Amino acid sequence: MKIIDYITSISKIIYGGSAILYASIMCGIDSKNELKYRKKVSKILTNLIASEVIIEGEIDKSAQLLIGNHTHNLDISLMESIFDEKLYWVAKKELGDIPIIKYMVTKSDMILIDRNNKRSIIQMIKEVKKRIDNGEKVVIFPEGTRNKKNPKKMLPWKKGIKALGEKLNPKIQPFVIINLPYAFEGKFLIKKVPIKVIFLDSFYPEEKPNWFEETRAKMQEILDKEYNNEN
Repeated sequence: MKIIDYITSISKIIYGGSAILYASIMCGIDSKNELKYRKKVSKILTNLIASEVIIEGEIDKSAQLLIGNHTHNLDISLMESIFDEKLYWVAKKELGDIPIIKYMVTKSDMILIDRNNKRSIIQMIKEVKKRIDNGEKVVIFPEGTRNKKNPKKMLPWKKGIKALGEKLNPKIQPFVIINLPYAFEGKFLIKKVPIKVIFLDSFYPEEKPNWFEETRAKMQEILDKEYNNEN
């Protein structure tokens, strides 16, 4: 059975990798329709790992900034497959240098931040403000990276997200991703698992003076509860 599982997994990796490469190339060739290619490949990738996608809570269509826990590289594909509208991601600048996804990143208006530049937070705030002022939805992972050792626990949040909330006072909706990284057992074994995305109530930072600390604590509480229920 393990051999069959590995063969199936490798087939998924090849198929998924080919889909990513195709979408990236098409985003470069036909950048006006980049959203179509992004959404298509996101649904393909999500279907390769999810037996079902469970949504809990109400998605606030008027939310301007989505913030969530970062569990895996495919978090972005998952969220892209849930939303029909265009999402604008805040991500590290280095993503734009990876050949296989270069055009899908650079042609999709992602907000790429140079983390080695001390002025990166100022630049991020400006770019996010521009998107929000245009009525667009921005997504950011406050941790900045993922906890590879234990995705059940969030890493400390970067201060940039706090500055973003204080400067712009956007309508924020937090979300929590459950179970996605457990579709991967080692480098070459992939299984389908039920994946859950929990949307919390949205808020404006100026209405919650301690929103930064309280929101992180609430999200971690949800993670603890969801994973403890599995035991």
